[in-house]
Amino acid sequence: MKSCKLCRLSRVCNDLPGVCILMPYLAVAVVAVTVGYLFVTQELLV
Repeated sequence: MKSCKLCRLSRVCNDLPGVCILMPYLAVAVVAVTVGYLFVTQELLV
């Protein structure tokens, strides 16, 4: 797998093909955790 079209970081993807598959899920997980953390902290501060 020399070229990964899903991932802009071609060097990382060429070394670790699994990164291309996991990157979108990782981004969604980070956003979900951030939104959840902000929601919980806002609820506790009120």
